[in-house]
Amino acid sequence: MKKEPERLEMDLAKIFLTPPNTMKEKVTLVVMMVVVFAMFFAPVVFTEVSPVKGIFLSALPAVSISWGWMVLLRSLFRKREFSKKTNNKK
Repeated sequence: MKKEPERLEMDLAKIFLTPPNTMKEKVTLVVMMVVVFAMFFAPVVFTEVSPVKGIFLSALPAVSISWGWMVLLRSLFRKREFSKKTNNKK
């Protein structure tokens, strides 16, 4: 008999607003932030933009992209922890 996949309702507020609580999440977030920051800051170095403005312009996408990546990974691999608690008994 084939087992039917279980449907879970995701708690979006919880998945977006919960800070990283495992070491794996923290390391993933920091590595992604560094990589994305370097990708956005490298072209700014060769322009006439001030260093402070360049850092700020590179930090915004680094934070948003890395947090979006974290939310995607949570929704794919940690569904049970970030699902709404329902008492559906069939």
